[in-house]
Amino acid sequence: MDARNYMKHIGKTVISFFQNEFGFHFDKENIKRLEYLLANRMKKNGLTTEKNYLDFICSQKGTRERQLLVASFTVGETYFLRNSSHWNALRNNILPKIIKKKLLHNDTSLRIWSAGCSTGEESYSIAIMISENIPYYQKWNIEIMATDINESSLNHAKKGIYTENAFRETKDDFKNKYFSKNWGKYKIHSRFQQMITFEQINLISNGFPKHYSCFDIIFCRNVLMYFSSSIAERIVGNIYNTLNDKGYLFLGHAESHITKNLKFKPLSFDNAIVYQKQKKQPVQFCSKTVRVNQEPKQVQHHPFNYLKTETRNQYQNNLSSKNYFHEALNLYSIGKIDDAQNMLNKNAQNQTLYSLLLVGLIYIYKKDLEAAQIIFNEARMIHDLTPETYMLGAMIHEEMNRISEAIQGCRNAIFLDQTFFYPHFRLGEMYRNMGDMEQMQKSYQNALKILHVDHSNRFKLFCVGYNKEFLEDYLKSIESL
Repeated sequence: MDARNYMKHIGKTVISFFQNEFGFHFDKENIKRLEYLLANRMKKNGLTTEKNYLDFICSQKGTRERQLLVASFTVGETYFLRNSSHWNALRNNILPKIIKKKLLHNDTSLRIWSAGCSTGEESYSIAIMISENIPYYQKWNIEIMATDINESSLNHAKKGIYTENAFRETKDDFKNKYFSKNWGKYKIHSRFQQMITFEQINLISNGFPKHYSCFDIIFCRNVLMYFSSSIAERIVGNIYNTLNDKGYLFLGHAESHITKNLKFKPLSFDNAIVYQKQKKQPVQFCSKTVRVNQEPKQVQHHPFNYLKTETRNQYQNNLSSKNYFHEALNLYSIGKIDDAQNMLNKNAQNQTLYSLLLVGLIYIYKKDLEAAQIIFNEARMIHDLTPETYMLGAMIHEEMNRISEAIQGCRNAIFLDQTFFYPHFRLGEMYRNMGDMEQMQKSYQNALKILHVDHSNRFKLFCVGYNKEFLEDYLKSIESL
């Protein structure tokens, strides 16, 4: 029997099997292409009848062959931060609303499902965005479920290794910040892999596993197009039942019609449409959340949540009535870092700009630069023209070995207040490490001139552990070199 006869006899049978088993929908053009594929696969496996081939792909020995066909049917293009309008909506609108609501209820859990995750770019993009937008996200109970029917794609996703092509919609600093480059490929940092559980799942099941419930957000983009309208509607119905009340659903641009028979409210966010569940429907099964880290659970309001815009106007720079800050600073100065942090946490409602900066310094001390960067962004939102804020940013950049940005941050701080000792001092230290002796001497001389003029609380904050006499002797010794 030649290949043409193979196609005539086995095409409809095998395709019908995949339609019934996996819910795939094939138009006439795709069926023609798949018939050639199936005929080829029959020949390669040495099978001469449609029944033999169908028996083979349904058997244990045919598992790999069946997966190969599934992969052929579901090949899709994906890359990091695909469809930027969706990610902007998540970052600027949806995450802030969810987080604010949860913190009001003393809840630090978050569940997100990436359905049809393919090779993992979408699920890792979610994890990265969470790390960028939730301060202290490591302290939250965060679960990201990532599923696909294609086993080969899931194996790729679990490895977290990508080529340059996966970053065609991102800037270079995205790769540099979250990936390690090796032999021309990029591996996602392990902390993001730990946030995600990958699992093979068939979406056309009448119901999802019990642990698929209580989701705050579900991504199911460009997945439903593989299914017939009736099956796609059934899948969305199941998804609806797994969402929390007021949960959010992301669909592909061409898939919006599938929500018409369910109570989803379309929300518009700058070229992005996101669907919000409206009717409250209790969910019977809420899985026990799995922490990203193994520390004991501490459920509390986040003390320095950048979303608390309504309280920003209450921040004061005057520290005279804020004794807790001085207590925390004293604890910090004698090396009791965790005690200092706990003191600040307990007094979150009375926070000041300086207490916020101290939190940032604590994170720099702990080498948690991502958390320190979040604190810097919050301080900048409170008041973007304070030299102390720019100094914190400069210190973060210096720790990240971004010396040019650190130098610019120190210069910005000096521009705002020339009597601020610490940026002059740090400039001298950086120029010294760079071997620029001329600029080093200038910076140290300026620092020495204003050392005894800077009487502000910021001297205690940034120069903790050093008194002015020690610093004067140090600067004079350098100046005499």
